[in-house]
Amino acid sequence: MKVLFVCKSSPKYGIVPFIRRQGESINKQGVGLDFYTVKGHGIIGYLKQIRQLSSHIKNNNYDIIHAHYGLIGLLCGLSFSGLPIVLSVMGSDAYGRFNTRGKRIFNSYFIMLLTQISLLFSSRIIVKSKNILDFIPHKKKAQILPNGVDFELFKPTSNNLVKNRVLCLCDPKDSRKNFKLVKEAMSLINDDNIQLINPFPIEPNNFPKYLNESSVFVLSSYNEGSPNVIKEAMACNIPVISTDVGDVKEIIHNVEGCYITSFNPEDLANKIKKVISLNKRTEGRKNIKHLNSIIIAKKIINIYSKILKK
Repeated sequence: MKVLFVCKSSPKYGIVPFIRRQGESINKQGVGLDFYTVKGHGIIGYLKQIRQLSSHIKNNNYDIIHAHYGLIGLLCGLSFSGLPIVLSVMGSDAYGRFNTRGKRIFNSYFIMLLTQISLLFSSRIIVKSKNILDFIPHKKKAQILPNGVDFELFKPTSNNLVKNRVLCLCDPKDSRKNFKLVKEAMSLINDDNIQLINPFPIEPNNFPKYLNESSVFVLSSYNEGSPNVIKEAMACNIPVISTDVGDVKEIIHNVEGCYITSFNPEDLANKIKKVISLNKRTEGRKNIKHLNSIIIAKKIINIYSKILKK
């Protein structure tokens, strides 16, 4: 079996880390896999690469295409390769993007529409969480399968936490990430001994170090699918405080030291102070053992196999 992973890439950040890791974990299971990166911007930039992608597919002996993100799925479909397409719908491609007030941005509806068109080309659709599935009309073709976590990379490195350090990893300019909520909460705490760090952008392999050197990881988004950073924090046994987005509530359920916060800065501030006062690791790693990247890779390979047997 030979698979082509088609995904976005940027000159500055390259392939999104969790997509690269997923491909590498599948390859380690004995499946031949190549990456094809789309470097264009927007729908016009993507469509200009149809001929190039089509040529690449024809010149290589692939059995299946795995597209990541709705517009990428559309690009793969319009290449008319004749190969089955597995489409991973990520989140914002299904439900849109949001402004600083938590309202959907109008031009998101166009991206959502194109994602719906891309579903028509897909043999199988992978969604990362239940809330994304709500936007998928083709339920019979869809399967909920979160991204896996590399348990060798993300693991506790000591039994102690670095006290008074709040970690938030997001693009402050991305309104959907709602970084202002964290800043407002920290202003309410108003304690010079408690440090907020947001090392964005970050070298992906350095993220475990930042996690293990923090008291708590905070996610403040308006919307998410199945945020990888939450699972990675859990794998390191780091306390998590998050808004109720995607599958976060399910992932942190019943884990002592992990909390869901409202969008009220005072609520978030109180929970940050509570976690810091406890000053201990969680047992989150046990809660996500089913999301080990090896297990997820085998499930994806099983999807490929079933498609090719038809």
